[in-house]
Amino acid sequence: MTQDADVYFEDHRESSDLGRRAVRGGIVSVAMQYGNGALQILAAIVLARLLTPKDFGLVAIITVLTSVAPYLIDFGLGDATTQRKQITRSQISSLFWLATGIGLAVALVVAACSRLIAAVYRQPVLEPIALCTAITFVLWGLSNQHLALLRRTMQFGRIARIQILGTVAGIAAAIVLAIRGYGYWALVARPIVNAACVALGAWLACPWRPGLPAFDREVKSMVRFGLYVVGFSVTYTLARAVDRIALGLRYPPDQVGYYQNAMTLYDNSIFSIFAQVHTVGSAALSKLQSNPDALRQKYQAALSAVAFFVMPAAAILSVTGEDLAIILLGEKWRAAGWLLRVLALRGIFQVPEMSQGWLHLSIGRADRWRNWGIVSLAVQIIIVLAGLPFGPTGVALAGVGASLLLAIPSVSYAGRPIGIGSALVIRAVGPQLIGAVSAAAAGWWLVSAIAHWPSLERIILSAGLCGCVYMLVAVVVFRVTEPMRVARSVVQDRLRGNR
Repeated sequence: MTQDADVYFEDHRESSDLGRRAVRGGIVSVAMQYGNGALQILAAIVLARLLTPKDFGLVAIITVLTSVAPYLIDFGLGDATTQRKQITRSQISSLFWLATGIGLAVALVVAACSRLIAAVYRQPVLEPIALCTAITFVLWGLSNQHLALLRRTMQFGRIARIQILGTVAGIAAAIVLAIRGYGYWALVARPIVNAACVALGAWLACPWRPGLPAFDREVKSMVRFGLYVVGFSVTYTLARAVDRIALGLRYPPDQVGYYQNAMTLYDNSIFSIFAQVHTVGSAALSKLQSNPDALRQKYQAALSAVAFFVMPAAAILSVTGEDLAIILLGEKWRAAGWLLRVLALRGIFQVPEMSQGWLHLSIGRADRWRNWGIVSLAVQIIIVLAGLPFGPTGVALAGVGASLLLAIPSVSYAGRPIGIGSALVIRAVGPQLIGAVSAAAAGWWLVSAIAHWPSLERIILSAGLCGCVYMLVAVVVFRVTEPMRVARSVVQDRLRGNR
């Protein structure tokens, strides 16, 4: 084992520059993720003009049915590696072989169920789509622990670069196949190529190599921790997928395609931020697990900063979503644009909800995270079933309602063991929430008032109004300025070359 790999196995220690490292890592990671999201949106623009809504709908059915597969393969073992105060090479080797085995098992199960899926949805082409999709699950298992070790050492920029390279390769393959007339197969090939490139990049970036497994007491403890994490991940992913599963069973594939592309635009502009911030937040706060007071303070500051930037972005996307979708995807995707306007409202309320994982993991209570996942799934199923008779719009509105209901209770439950409750959440995000809701209301009013204007002019004017209303409420009225000060400080550090 080379000396370079030793850094991945150092014990967690609180350091004086932890906050700065976490902020810098978060900004770099989110910036790279936005680059990745921009590539995903660019791919959607190109592929939406080359393929049909039905093509997107068919692949989306398999995508949502197998959406829990990455979490089953990870099995919470990546978070266990990141959170654990002490780890050894043999322990990580054990987790690597376990994740690889789970990936192979999941691939075999999906392949075995492919014919049943095609029969249930009455679409024979779903069988070969499912068979080919299964390949990605094996590749995910091979990269799991290498990426986890990079997260443990807070190398978020390197992880983001690997992900972007994988995205570029997958998009390039998809566009080539679409141009050559392969239809939905372009969408099938894209994640396979992506996963292969990420696995290769992870192995090249992290010099650690797996050895013989050793399933000692500590490994079993990490697996138990991971089991709780995967319990939440699976239930929460099902909660997010139940909308498209239900739509696919009741409505034609083209309706699922409209909803899926609206969700793609939302995920790559707003929701993807949460995944990156979770990675940074849980890794940084885990280093404070022995200091609850400092953990509470850092959590509140981080939540306030994330809300300050994400909530207005979601409000602006909600106001401009229909015009953006038409400009980017074409007139035939107008229905997706309307759905995007509704779905983007979720981003305002999801900020507190998506921060709960930082707390559960940093204090080692993944069992409580799993419990909340069950609650989230139950709420989502009930609300989606209520909205399903009203079509995709009803389902999208149901998702907004679920996020609103779960926002504060999710953090109150997560933070109870260390004294974090609803009052702290309201202090951290209250002004930003009021500002974002006010901005969205003003923007929706303006868009309806200038409906006859050209799309581009409507986007510029409505987005500008949203931004002004938000800054007026959050900064002028409530005087929330700390997130801007921190962001400015980090940017200045980067410009001076202080890394």
